[in-house]
Amino acid sequence: MKRLLLLFWLSLRFIHISAQDLYNYDNSKKFAEYLSKSGQYELATREFERLTFMQPQNDSLKTSLLTMYRRSGKLDDAVARGRQLYPDLSLMPAPSAIEYSRILLLRNDFKTAGNFWAINKRLSQPDKLILQATAEILKDDYKEANEILATLKDNDHQLAYDYKTLAAQAVKVKTKSPALAGIMSAVVPGTGRFYAKDWKDGIVSMFFVGTMAFQSIRGFNKSGVNSTRGWIYGTVGLGFYLGNIHGSVVSAKNYNKKSRQTFRNRIDNLFNSYF
Repeated sequence: MKRLLLLFWLSLRFIHISAQDLYNYDNSKKFAEYLSKSGQYELATREFERLTFMQPQNDSLKTSLLTMYRRSGKLDDAVARGRQLYPDLSLMPAPSAIEYSRILLLRNDFKTAGNFWAINKRLSQPDKLILQATAEILKDDYKEANEILATLKDNDHQLAYDYKTLAAQAVKVKTKSPALAGIMSAVVPGTGRFYAKDWKDGIVSMFFVGTMAFQSIRGFNKSGVNSTRGWIYGTVGLGFYLGNIHGSVVSAKNYNKKSRQTFRNRIDNLFNSYF
């Protein structure tokens, strides 16, 4: 009986020690990193929250925690948590400040981002300039981005040369005027889409508007103003005509968006390769 009690006590003790070992800092950190690498960001966020509670002065854990909030798509929570972790944002260490900046950029919160870069004392000036240029590129203001980058020497920052090259190329890209595209299609249906390089839809617009107009005129010529056929085709044709004008404006905007997106993607790849 005594042996059974001893065995039972030793088993409980082993379970207790194992449980303590399982939830110690090192194992918890390994588990959090595993969750992060496997894409389980929400679970990883909880683990990093617990680790941060265990070591509240560990800035590396705080950076990882903000990263998990970002990767799980909880950008608003990430901003709020960053302010909780660092009540004085001017003293937020550079790694966390970079992560916090990425979150603000993803939220398109450019005003808050600009204020943050202005007060933060831990980010280097070259990093601030690159971040500011990135914000302008995301706003499609390549002229302003170039002016910011002009104050940065190529050897000041690893991204300086490539950023300057891409921003300079972006300024030279010709965009399409949505207003001009609409006017062109109002005069000759489909030509506004041709102007915006939307050849397929331009041909379709020209064909349908032209066909409806032809059938409508034919009906009126045959039966006069009381022609049912003329009014039906005329009404349908008017709808196609107005849609053709609106579609041309949209095509021009989409053309510009695609052109800008190419540069955005290239800048994004450069940004992520460094930060």
